[in-house]
Amino acid sequence: MIKKSGSPHPVSANNPCPFLRALVATGQLADDREPLAKVAAVVATTARAGDGCPVLPRNVVFAIASVANGCSPVSLVRTQWTGLQLNALRGGPLDKKGVGSRILNARGRVDAKEVSRLQGFAKEKSNADGSSELGLGLAELRSYMDANFARAAGHRRLIDRTLMLGEWPVLLRVMGKDGPGGRYLGLQDVVDLFKHRRFPERMNKRLRIGA
Repeated sequence: MIKKSGSPHPVSANNPCPFLRALVATGQLADDREPLAKVAAVVATTARAGDGCPVLPRNVVFAIASVANGCSPVSLVRTQWTGLQLNALRGGPLDKKGVGSRILNARGRVDAKEVSRLQGFAKEKSNADGSSELGLGLAELRSYMDANFARAAGHRRLIDRTLMLGEWPVLLRVMGKDGPGGRYLGLQDVVDLFKHRRFPERMNKRLRIGA
């Protein structure tokens, strides 16, 4: 649920995940350690607030979070016992280290040039009510991810392209809108997520109702 607060909660620059950053900013998760079960529950609940009630299985989220702080036996045991440390995700095994969108820099700030670059992949999308806006469907997102992987030649890992599938397509499933041409991510919704660390108001409204 969305917690009422006069201002967004501070988010560490060492949390590079825009989805988790929004959960911290809205007070749903702490900026430090949280039990894995809680992280999985909060992520799954937030996902269900998307259009069409998308499902992100808790067990899958739990498994991914289990390795986010490190894959060594010591790191795995520590995470299981003390929880996921959200302000220590940068540099971890799931961090693409500049191979991804690069919209967020190492200081947790939005790079305006990278936002403009993302906009270059967006296309005009029609809504069910007849209006239109810039957005990215699965085809545009695939092109964007391919371009991001290609420009990182020389310092990328094969796994980085796979990791991208856990980012943009998941955001499409959770934050996407259904239009006559298929589901798409509204460009402004993406900008708000990265820049202002907030989910679309339609999702926030459903979260408040379900609180």
